[in-house]
Amino acid sequence: MTFQAQKPQPLVYIRTLLQNFLFRDMVILGHLSIRHVIDDDLSIVVLPCSPLLDPANDDVEAPQDPRFAIAHQMELFRQRTAQSYLDIFRAFCQNRCRVRRTLCHSIQDWETVQLDAGEIDQLLQVQLEEKPMLYKTVLVPNLTEPMYSVPLSSWAYLYKLRLMEWIVQLGFELETYQSDELAGMYWYLSYLAKTRAQHAERTKSFTLQRFNDLRAHHTFTHAMEAQFTRSLAYLRVTILDAAVTWEFADALACLYSALGRMRLIVPPPRPYSTDELRYDIRMKPFAPISLPALFSYEEFVEHTAQDDASTADLLEFARRGVVGARKGFESLAKLSEKEAFTARCHDRWLMGTKMCIRSIIVAGIVITTLKNMLSEPKYADYAAAMSGGGNTSGSKDDVDDVAMAELPYMIEIPKAGKCYHNWWIVPKLLEKH
Repeated sequence: MTFQAQKPQPLVYIRTLLQNFLFRDMVILGHLSIRHVIDDDLSIVVLPCSPLLDPANDDVEAPQDPRFAIAHQMELFRQRTAQSYLDIFRAFCQNRCRVRRTLCHSIQDWETVQLDAGEIDQLLQVQLEEKPMLYKTVLVPNLTEPMYSVPLSSWAYLYKLRLMEWIVQLGFELETYQSDELAGMYWYLSYLAKTRAQHAERTKSFTLQRFNDLRAHHTFTHAMEAQFTRSLAYLRVTILDAAVTWEFADALACLYSALGRMRLIVPPPRPYSTDELRYDIRMKPFAPISLPALFSYEEFVEHTAQDDASTADLLEFARRGVVGARKGFESLAKLSEKEAFTARCHDRWLMGTKMCIRSIIVAGIVITTLKNMLSEPKYADYAAAMSGGGNTSGSKDDVDDVAMAELPYMIEIPKAGKCYHNWWIVPKLLEKH
């Protein structure tokens, strides 16, 4: 990603050289095997100090020994995952348009990887004699139900969610979406990020339980503690990254929904398409994905429009979102290279984080300005007309058009290259002359 961040983009020959260094003969950088890289990734994310990754399992030749079955199943998993895993790195050796197009195919492959990993997880549960943990469900917080850790499918699901977020974010950078579609796409991004945060929290709960179980035994060593510390640190950063993405995306979704209600953003004429058909096209890469399942068009419109909230409420939701996101990004910016897992690219990562904070500041100014405007007495009727239900007499479009002429501002949607951060398209509020 640091290589991708270069301006101008590296030439084709340079990108080809990078792929050769990374993947020649399935040996990464000339000395790391794909097994070494995947096992290290698994140990950080879901399997610190796990018997599943013990190299000694390969030396067991007795078929009745559980370690023999574990070695066999883990090797099957690595063989199934290796190409999909390397394809992520290979994708980022392309230009930005091709990166997004490649990732759209990759998430379908990771969907299959997750399903295959789930079957292997069930077989490994028997070999490890794993006991389920009582875990609080997301839908009913006060209800707990027994759950297994399913580490391999959890690892694949976390990658799939991240790839789905990247696809949406690259859509903003590549100006794939029209101005009136930004509210919906930022809402979908917030949904994906929220799902990733919840899944990372689940993984963290199982890691903590295993950490406490092992620490209760006298065989717990400093090396084991170091592995768990590294894993928990990574999960904390992942949760924080997902949370700030979720909050800022939700804030921008509310802001763009409010701007649409205020007729500051007007859809262009589209005589040969409908909103539902355009939604199907935008969501086509995600349609084959079973988890998280794609929303129907009606559900998508309901979540995006938020008709049960007034325009003032939407702006208040947006204000709270940018406040929370700013605190989160500021916490991220304080992390060291080791804490942020940004070895050899910390400067680039830190600059990107600071650009996100600047985008948040600009968004906060726009939201505050609009809130103050609607609170003025002369715009009271306008604010009432822009309530979620549109409780006005006569034609709502007529009310909107009349009210729009009275507004002292107009909106400009900047191009991706003109923003502080290409993934956060913050509208500019301009005074009318």
